[in-house]
Amino acid sequence: MSIVIGTSYVWNIVTATVMGLQSAAMAGCASRQKERLGLPHSAEVGSRAAEKLSDEENDEFARFQKVHQAHVEYLPLAQSSVLLAGLFYPKLSAYLGAAYVVGRFVYSLGYIRGGPHGRKWGVMLICPSIVALLGTSFYGCFKALALF
Repeated sequence: MSIVIGTSYVWNIVTATVMGLQSAAMAGCASRQKERLGLPHSAEVGSRAAEKLSDEENDEFARFQKVHQAHVEYLPLAQSSVLLAGLFYPKLSAYLGAAYVVGRFVYSLGYIRGGPHGRKWGVMLICPSIVALLGTSFYGCFKALALF
């Protein structure tokens, strides 16, 4: 089996690009949150600069930081999975990548507004899409190697 990259693969590239833009947008939101609270750019949750915040402000700051961190942690896995799985199943992996993007958006809004309990609906889209992308990638590899 040879790998032929067709025009459908463009949607995988678009999806991976949107994932990167989404993560950059969340970095911008976290940065604006620091500015709004009067914190230096280098401030982190629990840092000396954040000690001046009220409990409510500190909680809000922590939620933005955790959402941004979650974006950064999953971005390499999500992008590489949608691009690798797309070599074998471009349409399916683009749809799964879109589900990840929607899930990440729902996760972000839920966590920022409601804390850790607010993220559950996003997680219910993120986790299955990542597992399916990894499975699709492995299946395509095994099929290409004639192991199936």
